[in-house]
Amino acid sequence: MKVEKSSQDLENEVIYAGLCIHCGSCNAFCPHMDFNQETGEAFVVDECAETVGLCYNACPRSFLPISEIEQKLFGKTRIDLAVGVYNDIIQVKSKNKDEILYNLVVAAFEAGIVKHMVLSEVKSKKPPVAFPIVVDNEKDAKKFIPKATMDNAGPLITGIGQAYKDYKRDIGILANPCHLQGLAKILTSDFNTGAERTSLKIGYACSSGGMTGCKYCTDFSGEFSDISYSPWGAPKGSGEAFLIIRTEVGQKLVDTAVKKKLLEITDPNPDLSEMKKFLNKKRKKNFLNLLGKDLITAKYLDLNIEELKDILED
Repeated sequence: MKVEKSSQDLENEVIYAGLCIHCGSCNAFCPHMDFNQETGEAFVVDECAETVGLCYNACPRSFLPISEIEQKLFGKTRIDLAVGVYNDIIQVKSKNKDEILYNLVVAAFEAGIVKHMVLSEVKSKKPPVAFPIVVDNEKDAKKFIPKATMDNAGPLITGIGQAYKDYKRDIGILANPCHLQGLAKILTSDFNTGAERTSLKIGYACSSGGMTGCKYCTDFSGEFSDISYSPWGAPKGSGEAFLIIRTEVGQKLVDTAVKKKLLEITDPNPDLSEMKKFLNKKRKKNFLNLLGKDLITAKYLDLNIEELKDILED
């Protein structure tokens, strides 16, 4: 799907509207876009003559046809609204506490799934800004593993573009849901970008917050990843987490991590109630933000959410 809009439309509809999530999708492969070195926010470099702009079509906040993307990425659409498409969910722990994400990256290199990883280098905590860095082995990756999703808050998808320009292949990325939404749009589009060199997408399940655009997000589990890491719902203080396995690549990663004794499966069928409670609460809140105060206009009458709910309940 392509929309006949370009950088000027992106600027007006997303950036000036406070929807920009600083993911870097618009400027990863487009020379007419760049990002602010202090805030990570996207901006238009120059006037673009393209009527069908890659930047606009890559942005996860311009439009997001979820079912269409799922069908192209996974060959099916979701049954679970909160979690998205997945094949399995397991509870795991690492040999060293709080190193589950790092050990997934180690397993990715050892399994030959990736030869390079796009990770985040934190530049600022307030505002949260991280810039992408491309590492070529698990040793270099260790110091760039995020401790929280805000450590990933920045234009990480530009790292995929940079790796492509450096003639790299088999590129992995550890990113937040918003990053993966943009990357999924690029991967399932008709644009020729080089993003297809991405061989692994690890999602860091997000709790939302930190930037203005966060309050409009509805993906808190990394729905367009191969595998998602989610601390939400796992026993607190245990150092354990859920892994949401969505693809065969994600399953291969887990199998390698377990075989190499990098990870241990502590519960193959964990209780998902707390995780889903968290996800649904966040989704509901941000759906209301998306709908705004005026949900519907009937002729001359504007009805807000509470008024409409009262009418429907009667």
